[in-house]
Amino acid sequence: MKQILVTNDDGINAPALDMLKDKLTELGDVTIVAPEVPRNAMGNSITLHKPVRINKMGNKKYSVSGAPVDCVRIGVLTILNSKVDVVVSGINEGANLGDDIGYSGTVAGAREAALLGIPSIASSLVTGENRNFVQAADITAEIVKKILNSGLPDRRLLNLNIPDVKTGEVRGIKITHLGVRIYENHISKRCDPSGREYYWILGGVLDGIKDEGTDMKAISENYASLTPVLLDYTDYSLIKELKNWGSP
Repeated sequence: MKQILVTNDDGINAPALDMLKDKLTELGDVTIVAPEVPRNAMGNSITLHKPVRINKMGNKKYSVSGAPVDCVRIGVLTILNSKVDVVVSGINEGANLGDDIGYSGTVAGAREAALLGIPSIASSLVTGENRNFVQAADITAEIVKKILNSGLPDRRLLNLNIPDVKTGEVRGIKITHLGVRIYENHISKRCDPSGREYYWILGGVLDGIKDEGTDMKAISENYASLTPVLLDYTDYSLIKELKNWGSP
């Protein structure tokens, strides 16, 4: 029986978790380990200087008082403590396209699995008015099945984004590369009741450059986008130029 670990950054009470588990149960033995509260946009945060607590929430379902990275490490190394065949992070309520992956707790969960040598996928629904997590779960399970059958190279993960359209209106799955996000850079200065200033970092309306072949272009045309992601951040094309700089 294949061992499947599911996590997210929307928290243990996110409705998409159980929808995803129902689909993945057809492929293997599913265990959920997710944050006890939403931990969105935490990136690769890991808890090092305070205790992390685990609560059993049901059959093979656990909440963790930490970030998605903590959930994956605890799920793999403590709760299951056995071979995990694939880690599925999601389904996130909202896009993780292009530059989003640097902030995303959803992608961080999949990235941590890849660091542990486990094939992984981050799945996100580009949430609109439909909130069609059932269709997103179907598409995610389809990709997970392919991962279980074919595997992934070491130190890679897959980033899946699914358009939020009615069932049957996703036009297919396109293999893409990461696009460029455009963020509304605005910070709001406010005062609390005691008169002390504080700041609210506002996400604003997200946009992106929809170049051909990008994840954002695929989503804009009602395709799901599937992007392979490397853990190696090295810009090999720049190494030679930097060596030519010579000594300071």
